[in-house]
Amino acid sequence: MRTALTRRRPPTPDPVPEPTPDPPPTPPPPTPPPPPPDPAPAPPEPPKWLELIGTVGSFLSLFTAVLFYFGWASTDAETRALGLRDTLFRFSTADYLLRSVDALYLPVLGVAAAALAATALHQRAERDAARAAPVLRWLRHAWVPALLVVPLYSVAPGVLTLVIPLVVLLGVLLAAYARTRPEPDGPPPPHRRRIWVPALLVALVALFWAVYAYAGIVGRGRAALTTATVASEFPAVVVFSERDLLIRGGGSCVSAVDEKGSPYRFRYAGLRLFHVSGDRLFLVPRHWAPSDGTLYVLREDEAEVRVEYVSGGVEYRERECDEALTTP
Repeated sequence: MRTALTRRRPPTPDPVPEPTPDPPPTPPPPTPPPPPPDPAPAPPEPPKWLELIGTVGSFLSLFTAVLFYFGWASTDAETRALGLRDTLFRFSTADYLLRSVDALYLPVLGVAAAALAATALHQRAERDAARAAPVLRWLRHAWVPALLVVPLYSVAPGVLTLVIPLVVLLGVLLAAYARTRPEPDGPPPPHRRRIWVPALLVALVALFWAVYAYAGIVGRGRAALTTATVASEFPAVVVFSERDLLIRGGGSCVSAVDEKGSPYRFRYAGLRLFHVSGDRLFLVPRHWAPSDGTLYVLREDEAEVRVEYVSGGVEYRERECDEALTTP
């Protein structure tokens, strides 16, 4: 009997336990967004006195420009009416400014009164906007009269020379003001700057146009006064010279100097001092007129010439040529 040998199987080893996976790491908490940056501090407002200085400075600059322009324009009109040119007399900037002062008192007072009236009306419109609204609607078309007046310039240029620029100036400013005023209980109209910038440009051009027109009137008036008073109001002048200066006509007179030892041979009287520019003397004969007259230019520092200014009144002017050989 075969003994069956049964092989014993080796015991099955216990399964190796799988390692337990580590739990996933806890995600970090979300990073909070950075806080918004603090708004930049508003720039400090300039002090009121600085704004006042800027306003006054701008006004003075414009006023000085108007003074200079008026002085030049009035002088140019005056000398042209006298048959001359202002460049002959070599006026300086100070001369033009000084020549404009006496003629601008009334216009400056008028502008100041108009500014006060405009300020008062503006404050009234602010207080009672509903009542001012109908008037402002009409003023939006204040520029229309300027368009109607301009074509009439060729018909009456003398009368409208000053009227047209003033109508343009007032019409443009009133129309711009009315169009930029808000309706009662309404927001301010948009694009206010787009209205005021061209309006102020046109107003500035009209201002200088009006200044030029008024300066022409003043200059021509001065020329007429000069023509009428050159014999009686201008300083009387006597000129001594070593040589003949050929000053003749227009009521001037020349005579020979017979005094022994005198370095001068000729004496000229019947002259008037027209203008002084540096060392240059501009003389005219006493009967000088723009249509028929001669302007003589002498240098006061010339050794061969001596100039005397005579302060005599009517008596001297009546006999200033009695002792001289009067020339036609």
